[in-house]
Amino acid sequence: MSKRKQSGKSKNQTVHRDQIPWKYCFLTLVCGLMLVAGFFFAARSHFASIDFGIKNSRLRKQIEDLESDKRRLILSKEIALSPGEIKKAAKKIGLTEMTASNIEVYRPAVKEKSKTEKLIVEKPKLEFLSKPEPIKKEEKKPEAKVEKKTVEPREKLEKTRVQIAGK
Repeated sequence: MSKRKQSGKSKNQTVHRDQIPWKYCFLTLVCGLMLVAGFFFAARSHFASIDFGIKNSRLRKQIEDLESDKRRLILSKEIALSPGEIKKAAKKIGLTEMTASNIEVYRPAVKEKSKTEKLIVEKPKLEFLSKPEPIKKEEKKPEAKVEKKTVEPREKLEKTRVQIAGK
């Protein structure tokens, strides 16, 4: 049997180790807490950015919807302002289209003064230091007779133009 070398220590002796100082334990604990707080801050920032992204996409969709509504409204405005649509609306409220055949010329009848009225010239009265006279309202005159002037249709006008040009 071979001999084993035994260390110079006896079996009954205990090994004494130096304990870790409290400063190092406290420093490790603070560093761990800072690391955990950093993870929570990063997670919070991450989820906040995701939330902002979702809100941003909703707003972009809303902008697209509003722009399409704007285009639709501009198109409907252009259609409503087209001459055909204006004519339709005018017919609905009872207006008729203006043509040469339905134009009537109205001339008020001129009342001629008689010869005696023409000869009599009224001179203005000059009164000084008198009270002003109240202004009298003129009586309404009955409406003047309306003369209708007939307008020839276009066909007759064109025929006369052709006849004049042919001569």
